[in-house]
Amino acid sequence: MGPSLSFRTWLLAAAAIGAPALFLLWTPRADTPELQAGSAPQRAAAPDSRPPAAAREADDDRSAGPDAELSQVLSEPDPGRRLQNFFRIFAPVVSSDPASALRRLRGVPAGPERTQGAFLLVQQLGIADPEGALAVAQEFSDPGDGGQLLRVLFSRWAQQDPTAALTRWETLPAGPARAAALRALVESWSRRDPPAALAWARGREPGADRAAALEACLRELAARDPATAIAEAATLPAGHAQERVLQQAFAHLVRRQPDEAARLLPALPPGDAQTLIVSDVARALAERDLPAALAWSNGLTIDFTRWLALGSVLAVWAQRDPAAAARHVLELPPGPTLDYIAGQFVIHLAARPAEAIAWAESLTPSARDAAFVTLASAWAQSSPAEAVAWARGLPAEPTRTNALAAAHAVWRALDPAAARQWLEDAGLPPATRSRILAPR
Repeated sequence: MGPSLSFRTWLLAAAAIGAPALFLLWTPRADTPELQAGSAPQRAAAPDSRPPAAAREADDDRSAGPDAELSQVLSEPDPGRRLQNFFRIFAPVVSSDPASALRRLRGVPAGPERTQGAFLLVQQLGIADPEGALAVAQEFSDPGDGGQLLRVLFSRWAQQDPTAALTRWETLPAGPARAAALRALVESWSRRDPPAALAWARGREPGADRAAALEACLRELAARDPATAIAEAATLPAGHAQERVLQQAFAHLVRRQPDEAARLLPALPPGDAQTLIVSDVARALAERDLPAALAWSNGLTIDFTRWLALGSVLAVWAQRDPAAAARHVLELPPGPTLDYIAGQFVIHLAARPAEAIAWAESLTPSARDAAFVTLASAWAQSSPAEAVAWARGLPAEPTRTNALAAAHAVWRALDPAAARQWLEDAGLPPATRSRILAPR
């Protein structure tokens, strides 16, 4: 049975955009004949009931058909052409005879063709033959791909019948693929029926499955109602799952209601989540109201969080009025806050090194030294030889070697040969050379 007109039209369109995207575009046709009995693997292994002569004749025809073409295609040295031609031959077989496609796929060596062929086959079997689709997904899953085949399959099933999808999910063995399938299932279910998915996730026994299901629900909720997702994230155990939910929810909230995001942020427990989010909140506030953003940043009680927020506000300010922002830094009281901010803010002045140096000279000694090290690194991005020469001329240690190491590290990344030659010719003491070359 050849491909229908609509399938040929799809194949030509897919070929036009490139083979790697084919499996994303392919959805089985509604009029594709359903499998009659048993799963795809079972049918592929069924004994041949044809008379021997007829079987040999059919096998001879087959050897001159898709099997031979596949063998020829898989010998193509160009990866893009190989994958594109593989789909040209394999996709019609998947559409017309999934059992034959499975048999052929088992003979394809590991690689992009085998992976994407498995995607096509799983998509084709997903509704007509769930057991066969699940068997194929498990057979061709790669331990290093994060359970992608199972994610596609369970996401699709959850759109159709979440209860049946859950029943099939329960049969999966423990491991990363099972967790990936659960996330895909619950995310898809949450788009269809958020209360039901969330209630099921909450009802699970404490453990990895409950945490994964709640994360999937809340990540979906974050796009629709970020403030509620932030509140619900408190029910997750502290860890990476909670951090991912909070980051996504705050990202949505910052775009819509930065004032609400600023109000909620201090309520988060100290940790990586708060640290990662604070810069985005401060930047969004500063875009709207600089004085209010400064006041909010200064009111944060955790030192490093406050420094990150203030640095983000000053970055926005420096884009509008760098001189005013630079004066504000000079007016900060001496101490750790000034040292950190000076070391960050000098980046905004580095395009004019002479002015940046003069500004840094007006700081307290510790803040000046922090600024000099950062300036050496930033200056080296455009003029590494000049930055290294300036750093070498600084009068005091350890600032001189620290600045020299920062500038030379950038030079090594930009032009390794020139940086190495400079170091060979510089005549530096061995201890200084070692510090310059130490991993940063």
